[in-house]
Amino acid sequence: MKKTITLFALLIFGITKSQNVADFESFSLPADSFYYNAGGADWQTTNASFQYDWTTSFGGYWSGGFAYTNIVNVDSGNYRHLYNCSAGKGYNLSNYYATGQPRSFIRVKSPYNGVNGFYVTNTTYAYMSMKNGDSFAKKFGGVSGNDPDFFKLTVRGYRAGTLKPDSTEFYLADYRFSNNSLDYILKSWQWVDCTNLGAVDSVTFFMYSSDNSSFGMNTPAYFSIDNFTTAQGVGIAEVSSFNSVNLFPNPANGIVNLNLRSENAFNATIKIYNSIGALVKTETVDFNSGLNNYSMDLSSLSNGMYFIEIAGENKKQNFKLIKN
Repeated sequence: MKKTITLFALLIFGITKSQNVADFESFSLPADSFYYNAGGADWQTTNASFQYDWTTSFGGYWSGGFAYTNIVNVDSGNYRHLYNCSAGKGYNLSNYYATGQPRSFIRVKSPYNGVNGFYVTNTTYAYMSMKNGDSFAKKFGGVSGNDPDFFKLTVRGYRAGTLKPDSTEFYLADYRFSNNSLDYILKSWQWVDCTNLGAVDSVTFFMYSSDNSSFGMNTPAYFSIDNFTTAQGVGIAEVSSFNSVNLFPNPANGIVNLNLRSENAFNATIKIYNSIGALVKTETVDFNSGLNNYSMDLSSLSNGMYFIEIAGENKKQNFKLIKN
């Protein structure tokens, strides 16, 4: 069964017995550079092995897999600049992140047998291409702005060499809204929840776009990830202490209500991002065990689409909210 995520996961990811986060900060590179290996050697973190392919023909080029990088340039977005991400730096302003291509693999190392998820954003190349168009690809939305364009990442899992039926979909750009003010091209880091894939020993990535030709997809097929999080002990009994959470009304005019039920008391941070990924509001909340009711005043924010992240005590939940 396919799981669709429009920019944010709408379900809380499960907390497992043990997890490991590959944030790539242990690597060392010269400033504004990237992993390069003409032998095509895969590279490793403590929890995973990342595919890397190098082709020697045509003078040599990076032909597949992932490359870790510390490039901070957000202005150069073309085929000569493949590695830099649209967010400028890694998640939470870290120095390192990784950029990947479709049909690439990440292999999970023992004892980890599942993937909780990762943060994702567009590369600058893909972002600029979709925003402005180029000699290969169209401007998203077209001349009128009404074209229902999209750019989507799909994650699939393997277990013992068998491709599992579930998938996770995440829209890196979405222009399918009837209200054009809600259209977006992702320029910030957002969480992709992969817990629905269950127990896996590797994951692979596919990319799809509304802009295609007889040669395939015109949109630059690159994406950037950070904080690749694996889990040990994937099981139905190992669930988050969030039993339920609800955000309403949605769409909203001013006051937004949050109902959250938790087994434990904890401190949470609520962050609100606008449609281009800029942080516009932050609140810190003490939640009690049991049912919590909390209201946020968003009347000072302009109308449009916002993304709300609730995080605390190793738990995270994200929502998309429309303010009228």
